[in-house]
Amino acid sequence: NVGENTVVLTVEDNNGNKTSAEATVIVEDKVAPVVLTQNITVQLDADGNATITPAMIDNGSSDACGISEMTLDNAIFDCSNVGENTVVLTVEDNNGNKTSAEATVTVEDNIAPVVVTKNISVQLDDDGKVTIATEDIDNGSSDACGISEMTLDINIFDCSNVGENTVVLTVEDNNGNTTSSEAIVTVEDNVAPVAVTQNITVQLDADGNATITPEDIDNGSSDACGISEMTLDNVIFDCSNVGENTVVLTVEDNNGNTTSSEAIVTVEDNVAPVVLTKNISVQLDDDGKVTIATEDVVESATDNCAVGSITLSETRFDCATGATKDVTVTVTDVNGNITTKVATVTILDETAPVVIAKDIVVELDENGVAGIVAEDVYDEVFDNCGIASMSLDVTSFGCDNEGMNFVLLSVTDHSGNVGTTEAVVEVRNSFGDNDSDGMKDNCDDDDDNDGIPDDVDNAPLVPNPDQTDTDGDGLGDIIDTDDDGDGILDEDDNCPLTYNPGQEDIDKDGVGDVCDTTQILVSEA
Repeated sequence: NVGENTVVLTVEDNNGNKTSAEATVIVEDKVAPVVLTQNITVQLDADGNATITPAMIDNGSSDACGISEMTLDNAIFDCSNVGENTVVLTVEDNNGNKTSAEATVTVEDNIAPVVVTKNISVQLDDDGKVTIATEDIDNGSSDACGISEMTLDINIFDCSNVGENTVVLTVEDNNGNTTSSEAIVTVEDNVAPVAVTQNITVQLDADGNATITPEDIDNGSSDACGISEMTLDNVIFDCSNVGENTVVLTVEDNNGNTTSSEAIVTVEDNVAPVVLTKNISVQLDDDGKVTIATEDVVESATDNCAVGSITLSETRFDCATGATKDVTVTVTDVNGNITTKVATVTILDETAPVVIAKDIVVELDENGVAGIVAEDVYDEVFDNCGIASMSLDVTSFGCDNEGMNFVLLSVTDHSGNVGTTEAVVEVRNSFGDNDSDGMKDNCDDDDDNDGIPDDVDNAPLVPNPDQTDTDGDGLGDIIDTDDDGDGILDEDDNCPLTYNPGQEDIDKDGVGDVCDTTQILVSEA
């Protein structure tokens, strides 16, 4: 009824009489509405917006005449309004009366970010490491209110991560909402190992073989992710490889990357040949010579590779060599290694001399003997090595041998071989027979037949049984021309049987004073 209202006033008296009259009643509403608000919380939507209505804030506002309209000073919120916001609710009644009251609108952002990831492949560096950033995994993550931070649970990879790795990208918006999403990081190791080699020298063994290992050639090869295997293109060497050989060391890392590098393997053969010699005996030929061959003194010669040559220090021998000769056998293999060993060669000369003798005539001497030497009957000798000595079975002849005698001439060469032949020695005796006893004087042991043997007879050819020897010089006086030994011949000696070299003869009677039995003293007048 607010506004002008016509009213009829009817007055009835006590008697029922009535009278009516109109009047205008103007009704006014001057009473403002009662506004009641409530604090509310609203959520931003996926676009970062939130809208509220007065009804959401109204908490039972009223007006006796009714409410015509409720309005808010702010009904739209976005990310910038997150938190508490004061809004004013204005309530207008049907009569235009208004009342306002505040309320708190808490704007919340509970919408998590949208995380979009991508799978990536990364390469380990030379140190075997790689680092990724969130940007590498992020593929357009978003949030209506904006992203404050992106993090990865793993961003550093090493050799242990080669292959597929699951990482989690966590995106946090400006209001603390987070979302995580996985991605695959494929870690690849495409860095080849570093192959470092060294040149080596190896020795062939007794069988002519040598074996090496990759470790022999490796000189510190490395790889950040570790080496799984090292191989060589050639690990076995033999005699055909003596000298420098190029080998290739291939290094493979744990992820299959390989690198190869060359090295020089110098194969040496320092094994000397093995020689077995044998001692031999050889026979000089008719010319006093003999030649031996290698196989005569070498039982065997072997080498781990091969024997190149066999030489002998001496192969020709003759009479001057001697009974034995040490021959040095030198075996050289194809690689210049040398072994020497000695074999003893015994030189045999079993050829006896060929002897030609001559017959001779010899005369018995005054003692009734004659002596000869081998050279007396030797005429000619043939021997391959020459004569060492000659001998006769009989070299002395006596009275009983007068006439023809056979002697055996033995010729010994330098090797002890003996050749023999006979010769005739005619023994003659030209001496007389002093005592005519039928035995020549040089054969008669008592030529003067005085009963004194010639070997003790001081005058073996003149009988002197008394053996007088005045001067004792071993000659009997009967044959001694100086019986007294005074140096004066008996024929001139004035006292031949008494020693008087001065020949004093004072009486001049021809008889020396030492033996003169008659002396005449002559005085000076």
